[in-house]
Amino acid sequence: MKGLTLLSAVALTTMALTSAAFAQKAVSAPTLTEEGVRTVTFTGRPTIHRIDLRGDFQPAGSTPDPYVYLQTMFARWNDAGAYGLSFFSFTGGRTLGDDVVLLGGAPDPGQFGYDTTTPVACISEITFALLSTDAFGGTLELRLDIHPWNGLFGTAAGTPIAGATLTLNIPPVQGFGIFLVTVPVSPSLPVPKAFWVAATPNTLNSTINLANIGPLIANSTPGNVSMLSGRGYFRLATPPTAFTAVTGGSVFSGLPQGSFYLAIRGTHNFAGTVDMGALSNRAKPSDPLAFEFDDDPAGDPDEGIEEALRRNIVDVEVVNDSDPQNPFTSRFTTYLDENGRFTLPVSNEIASITVRRWDNGLKVTFDRAGGWSIDPCSPTVASQTMIFGDVNGDGIIDDADLLTVLFGFGSSE
Repeated sequence: MKGLTLLSAVALTTMALTSAAFAQKAVSAPTLTEEGVRTVTFTGRPTIHRIDLRGDFQPAGSTPDPYVYLQTMFARWNDAGAYGLSFFSFTGGRTLGDDVVLLGGAPDPGQFGYDTTTPVACISEITFALLSTDAFGGTLELRLDIHPWNGLFGTAAGTPIAGATLTLNIPPVQGFGIFLVTVPVSPSLPVPKAFWVAATPNTLNSTINLANIGPLIANSTPGNVSMLSGRGYFRLATPPTAFTAVTGGSVFSGLPQGSFYLAIRGTHNFAGTVDMGALSNRAKPSDPLAFEFDDDPAGDPDEGIEEALRRNIVDVEVVNDSDPQNPFTSRFTTYLDENGRFTLPVSNEIASITVRRWDNGLKVTFDRAGGWSIDPCSPTVASQTMIFGDVNGDGIIDDADLLTVLFGFGSSE
């Protein structure tokens, strides 16, 4: 992955995430107070440090789960201008949390909120980004917790359903540094439609100045796999009041604008793979986290943000035949990961799922056949091969494809 510096790789588990990547370096006690979002301005391209806590060695032949949540785009840069990145620090040891709302389950929280007990997905990996402006570096110990939530504003999150502690040794940076941290969730965790991902620093065990490091803020981008926009705000609190029902039912004392850079892999009850091995490299999807930090020269036709978006985003058509005499089709947009994988919550009324690429109109269809799984932790898994030239997605190249191309001759995408 270009532009990424691998710092460390250690194996962790959900309930015991304690490890170190660098030798500790003590710094003076924090004296800086901070109330709002901090922004750093830069020119050129930033250096990204990747901390992969899954370990150096993955099982042979293992393929990571697709993404159930992506809130990652933040800023764009080139060699000609100055750009800003914003972050909210852990100063004072405060808890910082962001809400995640997935597909599946009830469509609207309504008066009583989402169901907080029925799982709509099963998550296996969380990636978040920290931004540091600390010239000395040091140890940062974080407690990560996942809390169920009913989706209603002003209500308290529930008791954590998973938690872990991890220790990161952050090296000194000149100006600023971005640290992309990937944490496994082991074993995979069933989660409800809405939940909080919260991080609390340990002020006693952290030697880095907490006022100089915190989560990177995303740019109000799509969140779940239907490309719906993010909710546009995160929360902060000072322990021990975090995630408790205080007077008025408030969850946090602050409501800053923005969402944290956060990517979550896992599965709904259907996980599909679009095999594009026959296509050229230019046409194959890439990891959305990789092209976010793309550092190839401007003008390279095979790389860059626009090129990556073009080959990762697909249209989805689902056919509902609950009324066999009057089936109907719903359409929305989703994205593939670098392995062509995607995941969706699918009910028994869905007869088929068709995935169509944005750039060339090629498509594949997944049929209900014997039915869909009802367990997101053990989803229905299927793979379809996308054939270059198979315009109508029926698995063969014939006169029908030629006619489709002929009638569309002269038009553009």
